[in-house]
Amino acid sequence: MKEEERALSYKLTGFRVLGAIFTVFLSLLILSACSSSPPEPSQPPQPTEAPEEGQTITLITPDAKNVNNEKTAKYQIQTRLTDFRLLNDSMGLAWGVTKNELRIYMTKDNGETWSNISPSANVQFLSNPVYGKDILFTDPSNGWIIRSASGLTETVVLRTTDGGSSWKVSSFPDANAISSIYFNSPEDGWLMTSWDAKATKESKALYATSDGGATWNLVMQNEQYNPNLPNNTIPISGVITGMIFKDISHGFVTMQTGALPKIYMTKDGAATWNPGPEFLVNDQLRDCDKVITGEPDFFDKGSLNGWMSVGCQKDKEGSITYNGYFTANGGENWKFVSFGLGPLTGINRHIPPTFLNSQVGWALKQDRLYKTTNQGKTWTALPASSVLQSKLVDYPEIVKLQFISGEVGWLLIEKKEDRKSILLQTTNGGVSWRVM
Repeated sequence: MKEEERALSYKLTGFRVLGAIFTVFLSLLILSACSSSPPEPSQPPQPTEAPEEGQTITLITPDAKNVNNEKTAKYQIQTRLTDFRLLNDSMGLAWGVTKNELRIYMTKDNGETWSNISPSANVQFLSNPVYGKDILFTDPSNGWIIRSASGLTETVVLRTTDGGSSWKVSSFPDANAISSIYFNSPEDGWLMTSWDAKATKESKALYATSDGGATWNLVMQNEQYNPNLPNNTIPISGVITGMIFKDISHGFVTMQTGALPKIYMTKDGAATWNPGPEFLVNDQLRDCDKVITGEPDFFDKGSLNGWMSVGCQKDKEGSITYNGYFTANGGENWKFVSFGLGPLTGINRHIPPTFLNSQVGWALKQDRLYKTTNQGKTWTALPASSVLQSKLVDYPEIVKLQFISGEVGWLLIEKKEDRKSILLQTTNGGVSWRVM
């Protein structure tokens, strides 16, 4: 009996020891939890998409008011981008539409961080806005976004004066398609609409604003145009490719006609329009199945020096050969310049060269970048970029190329069938590239 009592005593002692150890262990856990640092504040909801749909960008949290410093909280998202616009050497915009919501981002540090400046998700978008047609910024603070009418929704104008921190919404009195938008100041702007569009003609209406887009007034419409009668509107023949106003009185539009480009000019604030200079037929454009007119682009604030691309399309060859028209007097006259780049074929044949000024420009041909310093008369192939070449394998379709200076440029490439895109940047004139 004493042996049984002794064994029972040993068992009780063992349980007491185990209980003591467990109590000490639990106490250590509690002390550790009490002495550890407080948990990190929860991050805001992250509007993530499927990883295969885009690249990763670092966003500044909304409460940081778009200011980046060492203490600024940040988080990462993955998003698909469909267009961009450089504003200066370090600032730019990039955007895309996901689930009918426009997501537009601004960077102030070369893409290291981005701010979400998207308007309210209540304003739904059924297509991706295009710069110069649906989006325009005159400077980093003042910008406009047009949401076109569709179904029961009306066309609205979103406008910001604080770099996208807030957006105001105003109605627009026309439900037709938007052809072009242009502002030459934070107050003065124009919107061109079109309807009954065909390959080489469309009805057109032009609206103007002098209060930053809050209200719009009709200043021209050409539905009653008769070519046999005196008329001061832009004709139905021709499809708008670009619109520029040098000031509130002087402006012009360029049009695609199927043959040579056409320009119509105004000198009285769009009240009357007259044909601009004729583009002369030349050997480079004589045998084209179609002449593709590009959007006019001016290099200076005075809108004196500018250019636009002109492409010779040959359907049987599936090719486009690009040349340029240049002006040094605000569009009063245009000089044709043959580029000598040869024909472009394949999926990227619709991407024309881009120019920084009247002399310096770049062109992508296959996976090599070419540069000119003499208005396109000669082109030099830049050293092959391993990053650019490797990324073009995965994202073979070029969306857009823009240079804002002799050193800084952005390139957006995509694989449309997979809904994937990626944004690249160069800071040495196109010699090397990095993923932003």
